[in-house]
Amino acid sequence: MFSDEVLNVVLSNPKLAERLASRPDDLTKVKKIFKEIHGEFSPTVVNSAVKIIDATFLKLYDGVNLEVFPGTDFHDLKEKYHIILVPNHQSHADYVALTYSMYKNFEVAIRVAAGINLNVFPMGQFFGKAGAFFIRRSFTSDQLYKMTFEAYIYYLLKTNQVVEFFFEGGRTRTGKLLKPKYGLFQMLLESHAQLKGSKPLMFIPVSLAHEHIPEEKAHARELGGGKKKPENGAQLFKIFKLFNKRLGTIHLHFGEGIIVESFKGEIKEATQKLAFQCFTAVGRGMPITPSSLLALIMLDEPSGALTWKQIEERAMDVVEYCKALNIPLTPTLKSSLFGNSLRSALDMFIGNKKIEVLKREKLNQVFYVIKSERRVEVLYHKNMILHHFLVSGIINSTWFNVFNGSIKDGMSLTRYLQTKRKELKYEFYLPTVKEMIREALNIISYALGRKVESIDECMKLSSQELYQIATKVRRFSTALSYLYEAYYISSLSVKYLASESFTQERFIQVAKELFDLELEHGRVVKYPESFAVPIIKETLDYHLNQKVLERNEDRTFKVIDIPKLDASIDKFIRELNDQVSINLKFNKA
Repeated sequence: MFSDEVLNVVLSNPKLAERLASRPDDLTKVKKIFKEIHGEFSPTVVNSAVKIIDATFLKLYDGVNLEVFPGTDFHDLKEKYHIILVPNHQSHADYVALTYSMYKNFEVAIRVAAGINLNVFPMGQFFGKAGAFFIRRSFTSDQLYKMTFEAYIYYLLKTNQVVEFFFEGGRTRTGKLLKPKYGLFQMLLESHAQLKGSKPLMFIPVSLAHEHIPEEKAHARELGGGKKKPENGAQLFKIFKLFNKRLGTIHLHFGEGIIVESFKGEIKEATQKLAFQCFTAVGRGMPITPSSLLALIMLDEPSGALTWKQIEERAMDVVEYCKALNIPLTPTLKSSLFGNSLRSALDMFIGNKKIEVLKREKLNQVFYVIKSERRVEVLYHKNMILHHFLVSGIINSTWFNVFNGSIKDGMSLTRYLQTKRKELKYEFYLPTVKEMIREALNIISYALGRKVESIDECMKLSSQELYQIATKVRRFSTALSYLYEAYYISSLSVKYLASESFTQERFIQVAKELFDLELEHGRVVKYPESFAVPIIKETLDYHLNQKVLERNEDRTFKVIDIPKLDASIDKFIRELNDQVSINLKFNKA
């Protein structure tokens, strides 16, 4: 459709039409906003772009691994539903990978919601023809923009376009999934409601995982407190400067569609429910890749150095665990190519100067160790999959407390799980306590080889059975240690600042100084990646929730409960020391 035809469909939106009927002078501004949003989509350009990508972009990668839900036929689905793709967002390369894969494999063109920062000459024109439409970062105060953008969504649905948007609203800097932004979810629901008698919406979660993130150095700089550089379309083309690096494979895992006939009740409640359905589905579908598996194993090794045999053995343990608990794995990790794909990931990390090779001639052995200054970059890959292992990591500390008598009955065990959940809720979107208990029971059943159905039954397990459980989840014993170290540093920083009110900036400065001091002396803090500005900021919410801090009217913070703060410091020290004890026990075994 030409721009004038598209504009006419946009103007036919009932809500916008009603606004213009009462305020006709707004038409000029609506047309200006439309021009800002609209991308002059061209199937010919998409077809040409696919050929260009085949010849250039894919030279950087080992390929795109596309996995769709069994029986998926996008042309058939388009007849029955309005299709909305909802992926997570890791790199500027995501736009290319998704558009390319959908057109190359299914001959389906998609319309992608892109940041307004990408709509600059000449790239904006190309992106628009390739399927992008453009959205401002914020427009809460501009009601006419919101109505016009919603009317544009109305046009996309009415003309049966496949729409895609990154539900996090921006790229994750840590590797962890970000909480969903609600704006586009709400606009889709409201626009759909105005298409009387329309077919249902189908939101398809897409779990997107890179073996290597082209922007990882910039991410690491920001995590260390460096200033974020404004995003722009030119960053996408910087990817082509990476021909001297290996970027591995991009993995796209399409989940089962979430069907929405119409929303009922309050739009806000319906929007949030839908957004978190998509969020959790993307998380469940996030595959364990060779590089994320390698990052998990090597970052969680306290000694810092592993032989290839040790890497392979630990990786096999994790893969076995994933298969038993239905955690998705990339195809090569599920096949006889397991060792080759892991070795390839190791070679990629070595080639990209993240891992160094240490040869010990006297021992006649080769060790592999992550370079200290690159651990934050490698952490990104671990964080991509860490949510799959939260409960197993918690089980390790739970086991230790049951074994030493700190947890004596089902009630105290439940309270302990609730406490652990509170500690992690600012880092991850967590399952409910009931869901955590259910997952824990599944893990325990797997470890024992028989069905365990209740918390009370867990309290009757023998010492031998407890040890058997711990053996099965030992690979995740230190998975959360860097986070607990961050919360320990945070608590120390709050204690240091307890004599007067303080700003967030001052808190971060003190936290960095204490972290460097602790890491240098090696008393409690062992992991260089434990300090990251986003994590340290989020710990303030934890202290506020614990009523250790209160926020003043001028947005500064004040300590209101020093005894509780001291107890928090002692608790984090105790838990970190427990993890050391667990590792020593298993290393001797």
